[in-house]
Amino acid sequence: MPAPLSGAGFGEREMSFLSSSDRGAQWLRLIMGGAAAWLVLGIFIPWVYRSVPILRDSCEQQDKYDIEAGAIYYTDVPVSLDSEMASRRAVQRALELRRKSM
Repeated sequence: MPAPLSGAGFGEREMSFLSSSDRGAQWLRLIMGGAAAWLVLGIFIPWVYRSVPILRDSCEQQDKYDIEAGAIYYTDVPVSLDSEMASRRAVQRALELRRKSM
């Protein structure tokens, strides 16, 4: 006769929260997920941008004119643009002061 199911429905083989085999599986999933994200974001997407002519041209234009495409969305709001420009000036000024002090 099979063992009755307990709370989570795993029966006698139910693992505790601190089970080492369960922790190992979680670490493996974390590492595999990180590796998959790195492959997609670090290898595949840059390859697509280098391989597709129109995307390659877009990247070259962004580099040529120093355009930060991710920041364009937020600069549609005047307050965001003002704060971004002020922050940029402050950082550039701080870097200039640091260079002069060295």
